[in-house]
Order: sequence, then structure tokens, then C-alpha cells
Amino acid sequence: MIDDIDPYLAELDSLYEDASYSAQSYFEAAKSAEFWGKSIVFVPALMSAVSALLVALGWTRQLGAVGAIAGAIAATAAFLGSERRASSHKETGRQFTKLRHEVRFERSLAHKRSSDEELEERVRILRDNYNVIVSTGELVSNRFFSRAQERIKKGVLSYNHVDDSNVAKG
Repeated sequence: MIDDIDPYLAELDSLYEDASYSAQSYFEAAKSAEFWGKSIVFVPALMSAVSALLVALGWTRQLGAVGAIAGAIAATAAFLGSERRASSHKETGRQFTKLRHEVRFERSLAHKRSSDEELEERVRILRDNYNVIVSTGELVSNRFFSRAQERIKKGVLSYNHVDDSNVAKG
């Protein structure tokens, strides 16, 4: 039987919180990367189209050079996969979310473990999993952590929280 479960529960609580904030930070970073990834293709492509239209309507031919450069920027961004970073951040966020759920599950079973050693082993495995995700994920700016912190305080991780922006209208 487990003598004192409190240190293990404290570590699981800490790990749950770490995974929650990390996951949300990566999802915030993914949203930003997605926006900028689309913008770096869309804005130059739009500039290219407008320049071509203006040249066709008889404006100065120098706008053709602006259109060509903007088109080249849009094509390069599209070719290089400007949204690759967003996908990477989403995947890391999903890994942290999966870990968060595993931690919550293990915490609910902590009282059922037969020994200190068994519980300690599970806690260490979960902490090691967290460390692997941290060491392999691309770092995100503190700005995204701040956004995540605000959203978590507003209840984004609560099962009772409803985000109307994602609800289908109609």
C-alpha cells in the first residue's frame, strides 16, 4: 500500500498544469503562424493581381515590375510551405494535450496503485514524456504563453466553457 500519496499527486498536478499551458501556448502559436502563413502568400498575390490590372488599364508600366516581384514572393512562399510552422505547432499542442489527459487519468487512479514504486514509476514516465515533447518541439514566443494564460484564466480548458466563435451558425 502507498504510504504518502501527496507528493505524487502534487507532481501530477504540476505536470497537468505544465502540459495545459504548453498545449495552449502551442495552439496560440499555430493560429498566429497560420494567419501569417496565409498572409505572406495572399497579400503579395493580391498586389501582383492589382498591379497587372492597373498596367492593363493603361497605368504606368513600372507597376508591372511591382507585380512581378510580388508574384515571385507569393510563389516562393507557397513553394516553401509557409504554413509548415503552423502544422508543427499544432502537432506539438496535440502531444501536450494527449499528455494532459494521460496525467489526469493517472491522477484519478493514483489511489489504486499497489505501491510507491509503481506510482513513482508512472509519474516519472509521464514527466519523461513531457521532457521529450519539450526537447523536440520548436520553441514558441512568450507572447503566446501570455495569450494562453489569458485564455486558460477565462476557462478555455473547462468542460463547461463554450467558445461561440467555433459554433456553426445557422
